Order: sequence, then C-alpha cells, then structure tokens
Amino acid sequence: MEKKDIIEFFDRCAPNWDADMIKSDAIIGKILDNAEVGEGMDVLDVACGTGVMFDYYLDRGVKSVTGIDISPEMARIAARKYADENRVTVICADVEEATFEQKFDRIVVYNAFPHFPKPKRLIKILAALLKEDGRLTIAHGMSREAIDNHHSGSASKVSNGLMTADSLKKLFDPHLEVEVMISNRQMYQLSGVKRDVLAHSHGGVTHSHGGLTHCHTHGDEEHSHTPRENATPVEELLVMMKYLVSHNDAHAQEVADLARELMQAGKDVAYDEIMDAVSDFDMVNAKLAAILSKLTVEETDC
Repeated sequence: MEKKDIIEFFDRCAPNWDADMIKSDAIIGKILDNAEVGEGMDVLDVACGTGVMFDYYLDRGVKSVTGIDISPEMARIAARKYADENRVTVICADVEEATFEQKFDRIVVYNAFPHFPKPKRLIKILAALLKEDGRLTIAHGMSREAIDNHHSGSASKVSNGLMTADSLKKLFDPHLEVEVMISNRQMYQLSGVKRDVLAHSHGGVTHSHGGLTHCHTHGDEEHSHTPRENATPVEELLVMMKYLVSHNDAHAQEVADLARELMQAGKDVAYDEIMDAVSDFDMVNAKLAAILSKLTVEETDC
C-alpha cells in the first residue's frame, strides 16, 4: 500500500464523500463518550476527511479542533465547510511527517485506521502528540467484519484490513493504558490514556532503575508450580502450563516497559526490534493459554 495511491483514491472520493456518508449519531455519541471528549479540550482528528466529526466535537464544547488529512481534496472541502468556525483548523499533510505547535487532550482516528500502512509507527507518533493524561481513540462506526467487507471492493488496494482488537491493544500497550476495547456488531473502538514514561507500575511489578535493584511481584497470581502428590501426568502439565503462561505475561510486560525507556533515550531501532519480539512472544503465549484452557476443560469433563 503506497501513500500516493491513498491520496489519489481519497481525492477521487472527496466530491461525493458527504452525500455517500452513512453514519449513526448514537454510535458516534457512544464513541465520543468512551473517548471522554468534552468541554475545553484540544482535539486532533486524524484523517479527518471532509470534517464529518467536527460538529460532534464542537457540540461538546471543545476548545479547538485540528483536522488533518493527507488528501488535498478532502482537506479542501473540510476547510471550506468550516471557514467561519474559528475553533477549527484544517491541515493537509501526512500526520506521520507533520509538525504541530501544540499537543492535544484527545486524538481521534475515526473510520480510517486500515488506510495507514504502518500502524505501529502511527500509534507511536500519535501517543507522542498527546498531553499528559491525553487519550487516543481509534474507532469505526460498524463492526470489524463490516469494515473489511466494505474495503474489499475498490478500496482493497488502500486498506490493510482492520486488525483484531487484541492485536491493536498490543500496539497501544507500550504507549497507552487501554481502558476501552469494543469489537461487536455495531462498532469497533480502542481508547487508551497516555502512559507516564517516567514512573510506571503494572499489576504489582515494580522497578528501580537508579541502581542495581530489580524486584518484581505479580499481584495475587499464584506462582507455586509444585503439583500435588500423586498427580496424573496431565495434572502436572496443567500446573506447569499455568505457571508458564502467568509468568510469561508478567515478564513480557516488564520487557515492554523497560523498552519504552530505550525509546525515551532515542534508541528507536532497538525499541522497535524489542517490541516486535514481544509481540511474537505474546502470540506464542496466547497459543499456550488456548491449549491450557482446552486441556483444563477436557480434564474437568473426565
């Protein structure tokens, strides 16, 4: 997927975009409620199109709306529609390359996420544009299946397909604490608050990086992995697998948190390589967890 193709596609769509738009006020309202968009906020609308979401933000009393779109025609129409609204600024640019003079309370990517060729890079960049305690929301006003079906036609060359909510959460996790995750027949949404990169705590895991101290506890998770006396081979396997899965999750999170500190030190390449490895590790652990769940059910049924 090339950005020039994305620009050309949406330039062609722009003249009829508003007329062809199908949207639900109720679902958009729910998305913005979940995103906690409210009075006095500075909002960045990424891939804003013709400004479909602008009225919804303005009705909530936001301080400012900055819309950005890579398509000149989309941006031109949005700017024309809101030329008399002093709270709205429209920029024609690639958000991954643009420079902003401010940071934002809320960043929203609505009905656009599959059109970004490098989603991991996008989320990293957007998280950096948030104010402290700012929130990023990625949402669609229909189901994941409906979005993929909608993009299977003329838009197939400019869409990566919409990843599962669990996969998107893994991209959020290094930068944002996910508080909303919805994927159902009506809508798709992830919303997360910017993490504090200078001080973090997760599930009882604590770190001290000023010296050589490194200690960790994993909340209330049971870490004994000694099977009971006379346990069957399957029972022994279940105990060991439960121990492995719980420890893998905790230590993978520790690695991700420490890797964020590399990113803050400017070691972006190392950070990206580590997070790729953690993502692969998470997939393996998810497979182990699925096997464990199946074996547990089978053992219970026996």
